[in-house]
Amino acid sequence: MARDVDCHDAPTRRDAIKGGGALLGGGLLAGCSGGASEATTTTAAETTTTTAATTAEDTTYEVTVEPAGTGTFDVVPETYATIPGVWMDIAMALGIPPKAVASFNRISLDYYDALPGVEFDADSVLTFGTDGESGSYDKEILYEVDADVHLMDPRLLKRYSGWEEADLEEIESNIGPILGSFIRFPYGGHDPYYTLYEAFEKAAQIFQRQRQYEAWVSFKDEVYADIESRVPDDAPTVAAFNFRFSPESGKFYGANIYASRNDTRSLRLLGVEDAFPAGEYVPNEPIGYEELLDIDPDYIGCIGDLSYLTHGEFRDVIETAQNHETLGALTAVQEGNFVRTGGKRMGPVIDLFSAEATAKQLYPDEFGEWPGSVGDVPEGQRLFDRQRMADIVNGEF
Repeated sequence: MARDVDCHDAPTRRDAIKGGGALLGGGLLAGCSGGASEATTTTAAETTTTTAATTAEDTTYEVTVEPAGTGTFDVVPETYATIPGVWMDIAMALGIPPKAVASFNRISLDYYDALPGVEFDADSVLTFGTDGESGSYDKEILYEVDADVHLMDPRLLKRYSGWEEADLEEIESNIGPILGSFIRFPYGGHDPYYTLYEAFEKAAQIFQRQRQYEAWVSFKDEVYADIESRVPDDAPTVAAFNFRFSPESGKFYGANIYASRNDTRSLRLLGVEDAFPAGEYVPNEPIGYEELLDIDPDYIGCIGDLSYLTHGEFRDVIETAQNHETLGALTAVQEGNFVRTGGKRMGPVIDLFSAEATAKQLYPDEFGEWPGSVGDVPEGQRLFDRQRMADIVNGEF
């Protein structure tokens, strides 16, 4: 739920704010309502609204992102801080690199390196925490960064930082709004939940780059349509796994490919058959060796390993599984049928690279062999135009 921020007692951060976190000229605070007129958005998330000004004197607009609430802006934000993931890739798709991230641990920048003319200077980005280590976030760095908006789900920020609700209200009052939502899958099994492009549209509203968003939609639709038209009819079964596939662990966390979740979208696009029997999948409960043998999938899907592991590291995972006394009996393991996808940090940029990689791993006869790295696909075998993507990222469309 949106936080109830006190609009009257919050201190002012700067006179002309570039994002709606502090008191604005009209006495508004992010998360507070004001006098602008409301217009319901046309996304699938029908409960959210965007408010825009209709006069030259009032340029204030609002953007609602559940569960964070509503951010109010009188000037278009230019900078942001984020927990690296979908929202960072979304902003990068709009050509806006972060000013600060929690951590660069387990973050691949290869996707941006593969785009001509798109630059990401990681050395210029401050870090305010350590990925996956609760309680390690530094609020003072956020003050130093002074970002116009914080693109992150407040629930994740509280979980990773160890902060209380009052800390988040302080950040919104003194620095800028916190706007984001967890879209890997419905957080805790509950709504609200946005699809990737619903969340993307929210970011386009925040940064007022709706035309750029529409260019992305057209580009993505063309790439998807081409791939889908070429997918063979004989779909393989795929057992997809969260949280890394570690052959020696004895515990494997399955992912329902056709559930409402962003991190399996590449596998859905390629029309695979979910290896887990309908109705028998239990989220977040580990699957053991014997259960895997009973399922015996054609492929093992490793969600996120396209981003987390190099080709050599992934080959080590496959070899470890093939040498395992139990896993070595699986059909997928014996044939080396592993597929790695973009995973939980997959925004619009990573999405198309992941779609290409997944297609090549599953159907090499149709789409060409997968070389192991997004930067190594020969120009004549690419499933989308890198230059066109780069042009959209750079605002040339």
